[in-house]
Amino acid sequence: MRLNISLLSFFLSASAILAQAAAPKSEMARVAVILYEDKTGTQNFGYMPESLQKAIIGSMKTKFEFIEVDAAKIEPIAAQVRTKNKGIIGAKEAAEICRLADIDILIYGNFIFNDAEKEIAILTEISLGSTDKYRTLPPKQNRVDASIFQAADYVAADIVQEIAKVALEQQQAKGKAELSNKKKTQLEKIEKSKTWADINWSFALSAGPLLPLVSNSQANIRTQPAVSLNSQYRLKDNWHVGLLLSVASFHSSSTNAPYNTSFDHGAAAATLGYFFDLSPRWRWTNLVGLGYYAGYIKTWVDCQTNNCGTSNPTPDVKVSNPLFLARTGLHFMIFSFLALGLEAEWRIYYDSKPLMGAGALLTITGMF
Repeated sequence: MRLNISLLSFFLSASAILAQAAAPKSEMARVAVILYEDKTGTQNFGYMPESLQKAIIGSMKTKFEFIEVDAAKIEPIAAQVRTKNKGIIGAKEAAEICRLADIDILIYGNFIFNDAEKEIAILTEISLGSTDKYRTLPPKQNRVDASIFQAADYVAADIVQEIAKVALEQQQAKGKAELSNKKKTQLEKIEKSKTWADINWSFALSAGPLLPLVSNSQANIRTQPAVSLNSQYRLKDNWHVGLLLSVASFHSSSTNAPYNTSFDHGAAAATLGYFFDLSPRWRWTNLVGLGYYAGYIKTWVDCQTNNCGTSNPTPDVKVSNPLFLARTGLHFMIFSFLALGLEAEWRIYYDSKPLMGAGALLTITGMF
C-alpha cells in the first residue's frame, strides 16, 4: 500500500514539474530563419545562405529564448507563396507564410554582388506575422576579401539588435523598463492580426438615403432608403473587381398638381475599384460600376387631400435600361473579419431622359 502511495506521489510530482516546464514554452515565440536568396548571378557564394542561417540562429540563442522552427519545413511553404507572387516575398507574402506555418517571427533576405565595387550587399527582412509588423534592415555591405567570412556575423548582430527592440516592446507591455543583461529574454508569441493588405475577398452590406437629382422647382422630393450588397475581389495590387446588387426607390410629388410618382427598382452592376490602404486599419475605396436597372414607375392621385372621383389610376410603366454608378468611401477595420464604413454614391439611370441620383451609405463589411 505504501509503495502504491509513493508511486502515485512520484507521478503527480513529475506531472506537475512537466506542466510547469511546458507552460512557459507554449508562450514562447516560434522563430524561423529560411535560407537567404543568392542573387549574385555567380557561383562564388554558395556557402553564404547556410552560413547566414547558422550565424543568425546561433546569435539569437545567446540572447533570447524561443522555439526554433525547422527551416526545412518552412521552405516549401515559402516557395509556394513566392511562386504566387512572381518570386517576391513582401510584407503581405511574409505574413501569409507566418500564418500558414504558424510562426511568430520569420527572418529571410537576399544578397547581391556589385562587381564594379567588388562588394556584396546583404538585405534582411523580418516579419512578425502581419503586414503592419514588418521590418526591413539597412543592407549590410562587405568587401569581397578575407573579411567576407565575418559578414554573416555582422548581419546576425544587426538582426539581434532589431529583435531586441521587439523583446523590449513586449517587456514594456508587461511593465518592465528594460531587458535583463544577466539572463536570456523570452520572446513571446505575437498576435497575427490581418490588415487591409491581407484581404482578398470582401462582402459589404450598405444602407442609406438615396435622393433623385431633379431640377424642377415644382417637384417635392422625398428621400427614400436604398440597400445594396457589394462583393469585391482583389485582382492585382490595389485593383478590385466585383458585383453590386441594389434595391432602391424614388418618390416625388408636385407642388401644383395632385399627382405622386414613385420609381421602385432593382439594379445589378459589374464594378472596378481602386482602393487606397491609408494604414493597416483605414482604407479609402473608389469604384465605378456599369450594369442594368429594372423597375416600375407608378403615378397616382393622393386621395386623402384630393377628390379622386371615379377615374382609373394611371397604369404602371415598366422600365429597364443601363445604369452607371460611382462610389467613394472611408472604411475602418474593427476586427480582422469586420469593418465599418461611410460611403457617398452617385448614379445615372439612362432612359430617353436620364435621371441622376445621389446618396450616403453606412456600410458593414465582412472579409477574408
